[in-house]
Amino acid sequence: AQLTACFSYEINDDVRRAACVLGIGPNFFIPYMFEGPLCESISPINSVLDSMPKLFRQAETLIRDLRDTTDDLIDKILPDIWMLRLAATVGLVTGLIVGISIFVHYVPSTVSTVLKFRSGVLPSLRDPGFIKYRKSLEGVTYILGLMIWGALNSVLLTVVVFAGATFLVVWEVTRPFLKKVIAILIGITATLTFKTILVTVLGRVNYAAFYRKRPWIGNVSGVALECWHLGLTTGYMLARTIKLIVAALLYVGRVDTPFLGEGIGNIGPVNLDAFPTIYRKGLLSAEAHRHPYIERLGYLYLLKIKHGSNFATTSGSIWRLLFVFSLMPWLRKYRITDDTDLPEGLLLQALSINPETKYEQIIMQLRQENRTLKEEIRVLSEGADTKEKDEAEN
Repeated sequence: AQLTACFSYEINDDVRRAACVLGIGPNFFIPYMFEGPLCESISPINSVLDSMPKLFRQAETLIRDLRDTTDDLIDKILPDIWMLRLAATVGLVTGLIVGISIFVHYVPSTVSTVLKFRSGVLPSLRDPGFIKYRKSLEGVTYILGLMIWGALNSVLLTVVVFAGATFLVVWEVTRPFLKKVIAILIGITATLTFKTILVTVLGRVNYAAFYRKRPWIGNVSGVALECWHLGLTTGYMLARTIKLIVAALLYVGRVDTPFLGEGIGNIGPVNLDAFPTIYRKGLLSAEAHRHPYIERLGYLYLLKIKHGSNFATTSGSIWRLLFVFSLMPWLRKYRITDDTDLPEGLLLQALSINPETKYEQIIMQLRQENRTLKEEIRVLSEGADTKEKDEAEN
């Protein structure tokens, strides 16, 4: 039987009286095993314990040792409250910074992307790949959800990663391992510092831009550095993997800018990161209605509808071209063009020489009218001169 509790209720003349409750323990049932704060002071129990066989004594000792070991192990494994609070604080602060950074960057990133499309830094109408922005425009309905849930996912992942890293640093179980890792990193840093100094000295002594001053020094140092880098590049690749993971955590909520390079992540017709393309579709869809050129052109069309033939006449267009070409040279000089734009000379030549254009026909017609008027004036002048001569002779 197992003594689960003893309660002392009377002490008189150095005589202790207690009530003991006997029962079966929740995990083990071993004869001759008694537990309680007052078991040793009860003589009947002591007599029972004295008669305990050796096998039961060994079992009792083993169970108690296991119980003490388990308690000590639990005390060592269970983290303290301050560890959890520190990890949670670091994770939440980092997640808050990442969330604010994501939302703060959306507006300038959007403005920058729009200006790049307007100025030609991002190719548009003349780009063969621009057709992808003109298809499946219903995909722009994803944008609001992508901005909200993408930022939330980025924040949560950041909180988990940084809180977990902080917890591993302060936790007693992983702290010895991290001390070894930190010692290795210090050694690697010292090695890289020495290598950087050595490469800098060799570069100044041996190289002039792309040319070597002393080829034999370059050959020897090149072979030595290649052998050295065979061992160092394993750490470089691990560091590159960590940096890419951290960058992915920060950019998973940024759908306004591509995280992968052009052509990266395309497996056949499938794009692994199509959300930045959808975001640009939304920008271009808004630009198609709110671009300054579109607004000005729509304003001109409305004026043309209102005033009819009295607005935007052919002669007015020609005068406007002459006005711009002659009085606004800076407008032509600082115009953003590319190789596919027509040169200005060809444009003027097309306006002045090609007989098939409407403007050339008008110019030719005006010239013909001028010739006719000049001929009529000459004839009238000659007739007047003849009449004066006849009058003078008479």
